[in-house]
Amino acid sequence: MDIQRTGTFEPVSKIQRNITRRETQAAATEEQDFSQTDALRGALDNLPSSRPERVQRARELANQVEYPPAKTIRQLSDLLAVKMQGPLAL
Repeated sequence: MDIQRTGTFEPVSKIQRNITRRETQAAATEEQDFSQTDALRGALDNLPSSRPERVQRARELANQVEYPPAKTIRQLSDLLAVKMQGPLAL
């Protein structure tokens, strides 16, 4: 078997890295305006940890004997079975 090389091969040592792009990005980052960050952080800190109306709705659903519907449970179990067996199990 005879293997012939085609094209030219440049040694790795001759390849130059482009560092100007990184320097440009670093300069752009330094110029960013983060003055609104404190206001956003304050707004997030003032949000309630839970929404009472949603907690009440969840409690109501948990007290229902037929929630979630049997059809939903069956569909979820079918999906889980397919995922556990893999795509060739169909």
